[in-house]
Amino acid sequence: MENQNMFRIEDRVAKVALVFSYVLLLLGGLFGFLQVLSRAPGMPRLETPQLYYEGLTLHGVALAILWTAFFIVALAVFVITRELKINMNAPLLRGGCILAVGGSLAGAVAILTGQATVLYTFYPPLQASPLFFIALAVILIGTWLIGATVIEAVWRWKKLNPGKEVPLATYGVFTTIAIWLLATPPLAYAVIARSIPMSIFNAPVDVLEWRLWFWYFGHPLVYFWLVPAVTIWYTIFPRVLGTEVYSKTAAKAAFMLYLIASVPVGLHHQFVDPGVHPVYKYLHTVLTYLVAVPSFITAFNVIATLEKAGRMRGGKGLFGWITALPWGKDPVFTGITFAIILFGIAGFSGVVNASFNVNYNVHNTAWIVGHFHLTVGGGVTLTFIATSFLLVPLLFGRDYVGKKFLIAVPTLWFVGQLIFGISYHIVGLLHAPRRTYVAEAGYFNDPNLLNSLHLVGQWIPWLQLGAIGGVIFALGGALFLLLTFATIFRGPRIGLSGGELQISPTPGPATFFDKLGLLALIAIVIIVIAYSLPAVEIYSRGLSPAPPYWPSGAPAG
Repeated sequence: MENQNMFRIEDRVAKVALVFSYVLLLLGGLFGFLQVLSRAPGMPRLETPQLYYEGLTLHGVALAILWTAFFIVALAVFVITRELKINMNAPLLRGGCILAVGGSLAGAVAILTGQATVLYTFYPPLQASPLFFIALAVILIGTWLIGATVIEAVWRWKKLNPGKEVPLATYGVFTTIAIWLLATPPLAYAVIARSIPMSIFNAPVDVLEWRLWFWYFGHPLVYFWLVPAVTIWYTIFPRVLGTEVYSKTAAKAAFMLYLIASVPVGLHHQFVDPGVHPVYKYLHTVLTYLVAVPSFITAFNVIATLEKAGRMRGGKGLFGWITALPWGKDPVFTGITFAIILFGIAGFSGVVNASFNVNYNVHNTAWIVGHFHLTVGGGVTLTFIATSFLLVPLLFGRDYVGKKFLIAVPTLWFVGQLIFGISYHIVGLLHAPRRTYVAEAGYFNDPNLLNSLHLVGQWIPWLQLGAIGGVIFALGGALFLLLTFATIFRGPRIGLSGGELQISPTPGPATFFDKLGLLALIAIVIIVIAYSLPAVEIYSRGLSPAPPYWPSGAPAG
């Protein structure tokens, strides 16, 4: 209990962030459930077109940006305090949390009142209420304050422990926060200098300039999701199996590569954008393939760790270690393993997305929806769900209720995401669009058009199968939230604080990987090289601002 008293303020922030993340998962998931049914012909249409696009905006913002961010805040605070045994800067931490929560609530109000139907990418010249863009700016400032507390705590620990290596879980948390702090300043510029004046004064905005800085942030966001999941795979996952990660050195090498290569890759989202030289797009393609290397390292390291655990449990022969693992018995093991499988499948479609020529076939199709759901919805979210089975009792001092039902959560989530993801990849290859409310489209409601238009009729069974998958993993999500909220408020009391856990392998002496300042500097140099070239091209040509329009198509003002 001494640990709990020592980290009382930090735990309070972590609890608020964790509970708020679950509220966002509930809200975003609800609209996702409505959308997947409403998009499929023959399924119940539970949304009007207006509600569909409002819900799609909330679904993207709440889940792709906020649910993950708040869970990561809770995880980061827990890891830093328990692993480094050091307090964080309380005023900055609390201030950052208040701003992030307040900004999120304000943004939700703008979306739910129909003032910000601009999807989670909020591209100009689509217009929205100033409240929405101001809320985004406030959220960014809040996350910077929280990020500053993490960086300062790690730096202070390094000064107190010269010659010691940074523990592995802390190293993963540092990498995560560093990626966020490197990736978000251009987004802040786009929102504060461009989107807010557009929303208040109807100021025109150059769309290409804005998209350049948005996607500077947009793809690193993927690694902001992924690196905490990988941190869990390297640290908490082996502990669940009673072993340690196969190679701590390889794990730190993967984190290092994620840090230096995850930001300068955004132009592969702009392959179809005119006005950016193809050479710069190829450069970002190469860098995107580079950032796949740490994922391959992680795949080998995790599988080797699983084999080591299986051999320890008596697995014999070439594949006997697989059957020796606790499949269907341990919900944490099952959830994280299923998450790794889903992310591995998504990795193959990610290579397609990053390929300059092949990308043209899948850009803005349902393929992208399937890919996103297998990455953030599958690999990342399922990892966070499984980790919650450990984190909630440690933070709240309450044991999970309905433990016999926990194994159903990752099982339903995995099966549903697999069906949904594969279906949407296939219908994307048939050129079904993403985002569009296709169930209301004329070609689905006119038999003559449906039979004559190329490929459209073939979308129907895959959209319906995707809806079935969506319902299945929505049931898993609903069960998870029900059990988790019941545990937080009514679970039996237990005397755990997390202080008794050893999260990472025993640290040794410092190595090259612990030169965190040098690694961050290398990352900045690569970013400058990768983005100065397209930026100079856009600004030297001269901007061409476009007037804002409300999503209805009516001119703003």
